[in-house]
Amino acid sequence: MIDSRGILVPFVPAIVTPAIERPLRSGRYEGGERAKLQEVLRSGDRVLDLGAGLGLISTIAAERLGGEAVTSVEANPSLIPLIEETHRLNDVSGIRLLNAVATGGGETGDLPFYLRKDFWGSSMEPDSRPYVAVVDVPAIPITTLMSEARPTVVCCDIEGGELGLFDEADLSEVRVLILELHPKVYGSKGVEAIDALLSSKGFAPEDPSHQSTVCIYTRIAAPETASPSSLPSRAEDWPPPNARTLIATCMKDEGPFILEWLAWHKAIGVTDFVVFSNDCTDGTDRLLDRLDAMGELRHLPNPASALGSTYFQPAALGYVSLMREFREADFFISMDVDEFLNIRAGDGRLPDLFRAAGPFDVLSVNENNHGSNRQERFEPGWVTEQFPGHSPETPGRWKAHRGVKSIVRLSDRIAKVRNHRPDINPDAVAPVWLDGSGRPRDELVNDTEMNGFDCRRSYDLAVLDHFPLRSLESYLMKMFRGDVVIKGKRVSPRYWRTRNQNDHASVDMSRGIAMAREVHERFEQDDELMALHEACCQAHRDRIDALLTQDDFRERREWILSEAW
Repeated sequence: MIDSRGILVPFVPAIVTPAIERPLRSGRYEGGERAKLQEVLRSGDRVLDLGAGLGLISTIAAERLGGEAVTSVEANPSLIPLIEETHRLNDVSGIRLLNAVATGGGETGDLPFYLRKDFWGSSMEPDSRPYVAVVDVPAIPITTLMSEARPTVVCCDIEGGELGLFDEADLSEVRVLILELHPKVYGSKGVEAIDALLSSKGFAPEDPSHQSTVCIYTRIAAPETASPSSLPSRAEDWPPPNARTLIATCMKDEGPFILEWLAWHKAIGVTDFVVFSNDCTDGTDRLLDRLDAMGELRHLPNPASALGSTYFQPAALGYVSLMREFREADFFISMDVDEFLNIRAGDGRLPDLFRAAGPFDVLSVNENNHGSNRQERFEPGWVTEQFPGHSPETPGRWKAHRGVKSIVRLSDRIAKVRNHRPDINPDAVAPVWLDGSGRPRDELVNDTEMNGFDCRRSYDLAVLDHFPLRSLESYLMKMFRGDVVIKGKRVSPRYWRTRNQNDHASVDMSRGIAMAREVHERFEQDDELMALHEACCQAHRDRIDALLTQDDFRERREWILSEAW
């Protein structure tokens, strides 16, 4: 036996030639496919493995999902006993293993299959390199395989046979395809044809430049053939005509930043805002009162204050669900004034996002933290322009888990709204839960304690640009304000270290800024509102000066400048 990264494979020298043995022992054999499969598999998946080889892919899938969820197809008849032994050695059973070739044109009967010295080069075509024998292998149309296996994940390594294979296939239940591309067989034009075909079926490649021949294609649009039972309630028309979207948020001493944030979200299509405030010392409450009087939002004191509680956010979310604005809303978002929903689909507005993503119950958008950009002093201005540097959109595996905020389609499927994600009614139909690329995600459905997930490849349609620090001085103000959920909690040095990310600038906020400027111009016509805004900026400045006379705030500032800047 050969142990290939934990998978036992029978060593049959006539099949496992030296050219195959070396990468098999080192773990490089099918390394790309194996890593990507382990990355994308989720509970409840069904896998179709085309080009089974030695049985590694089907073994990994069966260990995770159970053999009954795996269909494996291999054309080379000499490999079938070896694959069966691989399954036996790794104690997996129930896998449906077929000796056949998958065809895209509906062919049946036997087709010639060309065997080569190293089995991984065997294929349906005779011309790319010399072959040693020809065998007849039964053909199975891909349409038959898809209807029988109903895969959610397809792995395909069939030495060029992938070109044209999926043209007539129904991929409506598939969310991920892992394809080994073979441009040496069909050239760059063939790769372009595969990209175009899968794009028409709602998929996009993880790496459009195809630096690696192993490529993940992920669904970014809901399939047109989705059954009505899989769609959210009230989805007869999508996006809902004249949809109302409500944002609820809590604020304390956020005065300098309110108008920019409000203008941004009004510009992208949010229709209603409910803001709860408490214990403001900078004039935030007076600014919000003016916006309320102008009809721009609804301002209320946080109900936690009346209860003598300091759990401001949970109290506010519990109360907002009783309000008329909530009852009349189609969508709901809980978010903070330092978070900006940046829509990349269409013209950058909510209807564009809804159309690109397709019907959903919940769409959870991963955050991307913007750092201080080495700005020490508070300066009035727009944070979306002052702090462009941010964390990477494609972080390493161990830093890929990021928090989300969720757009919730209000219906009887939603039991309760929360800050990051809703709770689902256990008696309702399973929800359609998507990420910021429109990909189905079930992590938060299965684990009610989760408030985020792997952000990689999740930013295609939307990103939540998060400005948790702003300047160093505004970070000290965040220390002063305290936490809205946990009593007595202050932001820590670790909070600064983990969020002060400045090295990347791939996020483009210019379109949203331009739209927000148009809304802000309306605010600027109200002299009273702008005077209140200026007063908040001055109060922010004054508070910072006062904080820097206190030892703990001064020490935190000096620590940042000397060690964490």
